[in-house]
Amino acid sequence: MSTEAIRFDRVTKVYESRQIALADVSFRLPTGATVGLLGANGSGKSTLLRIALGLISPSAGAIAVLGQRMTPGAKSLRQRIGFLSDDPSFPADFTAISYLRFVGKCFGLNRLERKARMGTLLRAVGLIDDAGRKIATFSTGMKTRLGIAASLMNDPELLVWDEPTAGLDPISRRQTLELLEQLRGQKTVILSSHILGDIDRVCDRLLVLNQGQLLFDGSRTELESLLPKNVLELRVSGEIERYRAAVQQHLKRLDGSLDKAKLRIELGPDETVSDIVSLLLQLARDNNATIEGINSTGRQLEDAYLKLITEDEFRGFLRATKT
Repeated sequence: MSTEAIRFDRVTKVYESRQIALADVSFRLPTGATVGLLGANGSGKSTLLRIALGLISPSAGAIAVLGQRMTPGAKSLRQRIGFLSDDPSFPADFTAISYLRFVGKCFGLNRLERKARMGTLLRAVGLIDDAGRKIATFSTGMKTRLGIAASLMNDPELLVWDEPTAGLDPISRRQTLELLEQLRGQKTVILSSHILGDIDRVCDRLLVLNQGQLLFDGSRTELESLLPKNVLELRVSGEIERYRAAVQQHLKRLDGSLDKAKLRIELGPDETVSDIVSLLLQLARDNNATIEGINSTGRQLEDAYLKLITEDEFRGFLRATKT
């Protein structure tokens, strides 16, 4: 078995010579990893997933999946993959049982295998009591859960799930995340999601895309290391602008808050919270301001992700405005 589940080598995808969806993207995903794919709409996530699944071909570069070259004609390779799209569709007249039976037949499972896996998976996604209902009567969340079950029918080595918790109620979302935790280390999983809390809970590796470029490939800890160890958030009243200017003068750094009544101060690696708080209180007394509250926060995945994207957008702005 290959130690690399997916390998992208300088992959570029250009649509109709007018849109660059991916630009020179390279990464290696180890077998057994649970990988979170992050990026805004239009960042290239869907294109990356489609190329990895062999649904479309890259304009340049090479892709290997489970140790084999992936192409649109690699049918036997795709049978080792389970896929959940962000908008799964089903035959309206099928029930959950008949649909999973159909999926099992497509993968060549015999009758006993189909029945065994069908019952186990319907129970795992909470559809056992609705297994005989027409799919047309299912809610969006129920269809997503059925799609999850279908993606697991062939006992795949690689799972690619696009927004698996979108539209789920809190209980179903928790069950889906618990299922992902149970699969950790047993299967390689690529999880594309806008819900950073879900990524934070179940993923041990992150890929961050922005405007077709890979900005980050590594662990959550590595991404969060881009942030300062501590951040102080202050609610202030009184002479706020005078106080803000004094803080900037003494600490030699800009305030990171967009709220006029708040200050956001990033601490350096050698600074302690107590020392900085003492200075902030003294500056407030000297400048006719009152600190109504102080909150100390540590490194957060959401903050690190936003910092990465914001800095990339700013670099793009600078390139565009250079003369």
